[in-house]
Formats: sequence, structure tokens, C-alpha cells
Amino acid sequence: MWTRRTSLVAAWIAILCCAGVWIALDSLLREDDNPVDGIAAEVDGASSVAVPMEGFKDVLMGKLLLTLVSLDTTGQGRSAFRAQIEPLLLSSAGAVTNLCGAILLARLGEADLALTTVGSLIARVTEDPDLAPAGFVESAALVEQAIQEVQDRDGAMDLTDEQEQTLAKNLGWYGQLIASTAETDPAFESALGRSALGIFISFLVFACVAGIAGISGCIWLVVLAIRWAQNTLANPLAEPSQSGSSLPWILAVWFGLSLLSAVGVAIFASRSDRLSGGLALIVQVVLMFAPLVALTIPLRRSAAGSAAISWSQVCRDVGLHRGRGIWREVGYGFTTYGTAIPMVIVGAAIAFVMSLVLNQEFASASHPIQQAIAEGSLWDRLLLLLLAAVAAPVVEEIVFRGVLFRHLRDISMGWGRGASFVASALGSSLMFAAIHPQGVLFIPILGALAFAFCLARETRGSLISCMVAHGINNGLIVCINIALAS
Repeated sequence: MWTRRTSLVAAWIAILCCAGVWIALDSLLREDDNPVDGIAAEVDGASSVAVPMEGFKDVLMGKLLLTLVSLDTTGQGRSAFRAQIEPLLLSSAGAVTNLCGAILLARLGEADLALTTVGSLIARVTEDPDLAPAGFVESAALVEQAIQEVQDRDGAMDLTDEQEQTLAKNLGWYGQLIASTAETDPAFESALGRSALGIFISFLVFACVAGIAGISGCIWLVVLAIRWAQNTLANPLAEPSQSGSSLPWILAVWFGLSLLSAVGVAIFASRSDRLSGGLALIVQVVLMFAPLVALTIPLRRSAAGSAAISWSQVCRDVGLHRGRGIWREVGYGFTTYGTAIPMVIVGAAIAFVMSLVLNQEFASASHPIQQAIAEGSLWDRLLLLLLAAVAAPVVEEIVFRGVLFRHLRDISMGWGRGASFVASALGSSLMFAAIHPQGVLFIPILGALAFAFCLARETRGSLISCMVAHGINNGLIVCINIALAS
């Protein structure tokens, strides 16, 4: 017999299966993005590849390092900068990243070590070509020639214009960097200076905003803790939601529809060149909202016997209402972002410990949007900002704080408010973090961010403040990535 209990169990089996498939597919996609396997392209002539071998993380590291170098007017930080390059030279980092590290060494004046690194790379890849993309050895040989030019060695040949173009084509930003290091390119050096200034200003603004918000957030967390202890904190989720038994099915159907739409887009994109650039982003925004049709499930009577309810009640149950007023909720979104910062710092500390235990580098964690920002036009970047700072926060807050967190609060309400909130916040935050593509090291960081959003949902009822805080966080991060990619 189909009862509420069997309906709940069936819904959670579907949720966990969909989440498992989601995580597995994401893991496979990350493997496909491996520079050795994914970037090796058709060879054009003897030594050219169709796209730069460098990855966005390599460029990001290089630009950040050179920005710090430009700020070190005394030259006392050279040893520290060299230490930052050492992880790029590990064989586990990959041949392309090793070559990028050698170029950075040459830029810092460590030409001898750079030459040794490039020479060993060429020998290693010559022995086992599968270690690097097509055309790597030829590109590395040009880098070696450029470094010899930096050293002004006897018999060193200057790079020709054609060779410089080959470096720029095969190694992208790093190709231009080593060419300009060998023979100064005023246009590239000017752009490098502007980039360093932009990155510095971006990080300075972010640090100021995060610092002020973080201090304010700590103060507000103390206030919330006192009010919670005194039992004077608002409790808009005190009563079970009327959508009760439908909430897990909303989540299960949303997961299923999201997976189907993602697979459909992937198949279509693989067989057509029409879905590219800005059009692809617009389609992605539309498809992000389409699975929210699952919110209509409570509008019909279920097989388990729950009565149909009105759309306005569904919206109230999942937090789609004005709360204490739209502008007050928007304002509280900034407060919510502030409370998230100290929690994220705790999450980062846990992630650091995990990186030591798992022997993984934080640099191994990235988001696909970073590569899209690096390769996109201005229009594409604006659409990515819209996707990350508006569409994603709206959809994810509805699903994870509106539906999942509310469902977990409903089924654990008998535990008391404190235990129910902590368990529900931890459970929903873990699932939220796990389905993101940054990898296992970022689960504590993303989970801490989500925990702060759960606290806002718990105390405000409305999702507006959660969406605003989520949008602020994503918007700042995307803007920083745009500055780094410029």
C-alpha cells in the first residue's frame, strides 16, 4: 500500500540516485577536462596545435604571481615567489603546467633552473608522448631557445616573428610572456601592467568588502546566538509546511529534469555548432529555470492521500514570499553575506586540513565557469555574470533552502528547534556542496556558505535574503575572475 512513509522512502531513493548520477557525471567531465587528454588537438603543420595548451588555472597562477612581483619593489620576496612556483614543477602537475612553471622561473631571473626544467621535460615527453598534447616538444624547444636568449648565451638564436606567433598560438598567454621576456614586447608589457593593476584593485576591493562584512557578520552572529538562547528569535518555520509530503518529490523531480536537460544540451551541442557562445548561455539560463516546474506537484492530490493545495501556499512553504517586506529582506541579504564570511573561514580551515590528509592542492579545485570566462567575449562574460549572480542563486535557493531545508525541518521538528535546525542545515548544505563541480576540498567551504543561508531561511522565512547573499557572493567571485582573465 502506498502510504506517506513509503512515498517518503521512494522519494529519497530517487533523490539519492539522481544526486549520485549528478556527482558521477561531474567527475567524468572533470577527467575529460584533463589538459593531456582534452586539449591535444589536430596538428597544423609540424608543430602547431589548434588551441593553447595552457589551462585557465595556469594563467590564473601566473597572473597572480606576477602581480605580487610587481608590488615587490625591494626584490626581497623572490624566494617566496619561487616557492610558489615549485608546485607547478612537480611531475604530478602535468607537462603543460611544468612548462608554464619554467617560464615563470625565467621571468623571475631563474634562467638556469628554467633551462634544466625544460630540458628534462623535453626528454620525458619525447620518451612518452602521451604525457603531453600534440606539438608540445616543438613548443618546449622554442621556450628553451627563448630562455637561452634571456641568458644571452653565445650562439643563442633570436626568436623569429613566426616562432613567436607559434608560441602565442600553442602556449597562449605563457607563449607571449616568454617571448616578451626574451625580447621585450612593449604592447604585451603594457597590457601586463594594466592587468596587474586591475587584479590588485579587484582584490583590494574584495578584501575591504569581505573584511567589513565579516566583522559585521561576527557581531550579528553573537546577537543571533543571544536571542536564540533567550528564545526571542523569530521562528517562521515553527509549524509544519502544508506541502509536507510533496517536498521530497519536488526535489526528486527537479533533480531528474535537471539531469535530462543537461544531457539533452550536451547531445545537441555535440552534433551542432549552432549552440555556442552567448546562445549557449541563454539556453542554459532558460534550462536552469525549466525544472522548477516540479513546484507544481503539490497542486494535485497525491497517491499517498495528501490533499491538493493552492499555489500561494506552495510559495509560502518554500519561502517565495515578501517576508517582512521586499526591501527589508534585500537589506538583510547583505547581513546574511556578512554572517557567511566567518563561517566560510572555518570551512576553509577544515578544507586546509583535508588537503593535508588527502594530499591534494587547492589549485586542483576549479569551476567550469572560469574557463568560460577566460575564453568568452565581453557579451559572454556579462551573460556568465547574469547566470552566476542571478539565475543560479534564485534556482539553488528555491531548491536547497526553500524545498530541501524546509523538508528536513518538517521531518525533524520533534527533535526541538536547535537540533532540528542544525541537522537540517548540515544535511541540505552537504548535498548543496557535493553537487558543485569544485571537488571534495571545497565541500566544507561551500557547505559553510550554505549553512549561513540556512540560518537566514530559519530566521526570516523568506528566501529573498538568501538569494541576495548568494548573488553577492557569486557576483564578487565572477568579477574577480573576469579581472584575472582580462
